[in-house]
Amino acid sequence: MVKTVHLVMQGKGGAGKSLTSSMLVQYLQFSDCDVQAIDLDPTTPTLSAIKALKAEAIHIMDGDDISPRLFDNVMTKILESSEDTHTVIDTGTSSFIATCSYLAENNAFELLREFGVRIFIHCPICGGAALDDTFNSLLAILNHFADVPVVVWINEFFGPVVKDGRGFTESKIYKDNADRIAAVMSHPKVQAGTFGEDIRSMMEAKLTFEEAIQWTGFNVMARQRLKIYWSKAIERFDGACFVEAAS
Repeated sequence: MVKTVHLVMQGKGGAGKSLTSSMLVQYLQFSDCDVQAIDLDPTTPTLSAIKALKAEAIHIMDGDDISPRLFDNVMTKILESSEDTHTVIDTGTSSFIATCSYLAENNAFELLREFGVRIFIHCPICGGAALDDTFNSLLAILNHFADVPVVVWINEFFGPVVKDGRGFTESKIYKDNADRIAAVMSHPKVQAGTFGEDIRSMMEAKLTFEEAIQWTGFNVMARQRLKIYWSKAIERFDGACFVEAAS
């Protein structure tokens, strides 16, 4: 049994970071894992706003920069968690560079490994106008943390994730770092006016999938679409290496 940290990072807002974080926590809870969720996003604390996720919002900012002493508290919570705990951390988009700097300058991942903690960085990338920015954040993560496995989340909500005519697994960034990429997951493209609107409304209502599926505030077809989406998401999670490795 080992502790596992899932650090969700992306420097571009709106790329699906909070959706990724919340779905990770929901799946781990659904699988009866011991999970603690931590919300470090100072501007849009989505994870801690969804009450059923029981995420703790931790303030780590001192003005426009991270306070190392405050971030130290996060490291302590990880190390003091019980064995076999999954810790999911939703980091702030606005503090992406500062977070990378803290982790690198303090050899944070090396310390966690010394204590037997397994680490995965989850990075969503998306199509559309934000494609280049999200690719650049992924590249920064790969360059900063050369020995940490990365889970790439393909977010097709805003269009196909295609660069220079090639999909992600055909791209240069993937081929150059294939040994580092632990898994490629997906937030698949859905109809914006139905599935997409339902998911957006669910997030705005600060509900989990299971809550939304039961909530009469959504009509019967919206609940049905959310049930379909969540069932398919569970199938994608089942057997994923970053879950199996710590189970």
